[in-house]
Amino acid sequence: MKRIILDRMSLMTILLLFPFAATAQEDASMSFSEEEVGEADDSGSSTGGTMTFGADEAADAESSGDAAGGEDAAGEGGDVSESDVLSALGEGDESTLIAETKAEGGASDIVKTSENVGEHPIWAVQRVYVLRARRVDLQPNFGFSFNDPYVQHQAFNLGLSYYITEVLAAGVSFNMYKGLDKQTALNFSARRATHQIVPINEYFWGGQLNFTYVPIFGKFAMFKQWILHWDMWVIGGGGFIFTRPIPTIDTEYRNFDYSIKFCFNVGIGWRLFLSRFLAVTLELRDYIFPEELESRETSFVTSERENEDLWLDDEHSLTNNVMLNVGLSIFIPFTFDYKLKK
Repeated sequence: MKRIILDRMSLMTILLLFPFAATAQEDASMSFSEEEVGEADDSGSSTGGTMTFGADEAADAESSGDAAGGEDAAGEGGDVSESDVLSALGEGDESTLIAETKAEGGASDIVKTSENVGEHPIWAVQRVYVLRARRVDLQPNFGFSFNDPYVQHQAFNLGLSYYITEVLAAGVSFNMYKGLDKQTALNFSARRATHQIVPINEYFWGGQLNFTYVPIFGKFAMFKQWILHWDMWVIGGGGFIFTRPIPTIDTEYRNFDYSIKFCFNVGIGWRLFLSRFLAVTLELRDYIFPEELESRETSFVTSERENEDLWLDDEHSLTNNVMLNVGLSIFIPFTFDYKLKK
């Protein structure tokens, strides 16, 4: 009994669902004959859905499409010359040009109107803020050493350089150390605690012939309001320096005079321009020279203590006097002219 009821219910379900399935199949897949396809091409109308063609029908449709395309091209005037292509490119729509520029990775804020196209060029490269060629750079500054733990050397410095080109200059510099040297607290503490004396020297003055090269210059924005320009330079040269040892071993008899030593110098500097002729400078320079040190040996014999040949060590010590200089850079003349006008 139950089996008969299930069979009847299944049959009724099939009968009810069959019309809907048939309708969906008929709408989703449509077949056309060759005559219907030709009529559709002639009328220019299109019908939605999925169209199914046989192999012969697809070949006929493709050949008929090629023939129609050839007829259309021939009907529009035949061959296209190069002048026609160039004129078509020149008369392109501005909105099309903007869209193509964006598609190629251009700026998103491009604004192009018929009034300003080609009339107002944009200067992509700006002028250098300060020209250095054929100008004199006067640099007064103050420096102090920080690599000697026992004595600190301070100096007033003056540099004068003439820029042969925009990046290359030749000049001289002078250093005045007299009266500005001072012993550090470490030297006093070490001498008092260990009874050990470290030979130290004092400087008088020095002078150098230098060559300057400016490899880098640029600018940056400060607080999003001011544009500040800067450059960096490297410097090197040779000259002389007057130094002498400070007597610390046998101060009763020993006394030293200043003597001249050949001195090399290398350094790097940074300059921040306040105007086109005035700048603040920061320079780190190393002065390298052979130094004479006081002899640590002494004698109780008066004749030997008075002998000046025994006051100094037999060997010279290579000294690096690293100075940090802070000052100004003044370019003379104050004004200059660019070669090319804006």
